[in-house]
Amino acid sequence: MDATRSVGSHIARILPGAGADTLRRMERASQHHTFVRRDLLHARCVQLPPFVILNGYVMARRVAETGQVRAALIAGPGYLGGTRSISDPDGEALYELVALTDGTWATWDPRFVREVALRDAGLAVGLLDRSSEFAAVLNMRLDERSFENARQRLAAILTRYGKVIFDTPHPVAQRADLAAMIGTSRVMMYRALRELEAAGLVERQRGGGINVLDEERLTRLVTVAPPDGAPAL
Repeated sequence: MDATRSVGSHIARILPGAGADTLRRMERASQHHTFVRRDLLHARCVQLPPFVILNGYVMARRVAETGQVRAALIAGPGYLGGTRSISDPDGEALYELVALTDGTWATWDPRFVREVALRDAGLAVGLLDRSSEFAAVLNMRLDERSFENARQRLAAILTRYGKVIFDTPHPVAQRADLAAMIGTSRVMMYRALRELEAAGLVERQRGGGINVLDEERLTRLVTVAPPDGAPAL
């Protein structure tokens, strides 16, 4: 399947209410970009256009003035982001977008998407739903940071992403990325990881991966579970 058809199939799945003509217009108007591991795909304080990940994985993060890194989410193939720019085409992005792997993404001019959405109610509602889901995910992240300690946040990340991101022959993210994902220092992250390893819940691999040995017990450490009906993290 070529990249253009991939865009069309992703958009049809993400925005099922959009009309067939709308999907064709968005497919034709998409601009494709390749990236390699550790590329800074987008910086803060610059407009982030609407985009969809075609293949590969990226991480949305913020870097504080002190140099501390905080990650909001990891996104893979089929993820639609940058929807804020559709409502505010001149707005600035709050997060950086960094490539965790090699891959490809497609972007649109936000003004084009806004013009199309004004003509297609199904597309407009779909975009509203996606924006609402993103807000819900960020709220759940705040809950985790507020109510859980480093070990519990680490258990939540490994429960959520372990099998796809870390527990693979070729890990998508490195252990060093975990500090940003749980919002703590590397020293604290490694201390929490050693505690989980000592308890027989996980095992570190030389290639940077982490094997989840006891998912059931790991899940029990998570005290802030997503509410019923919450979007996938």
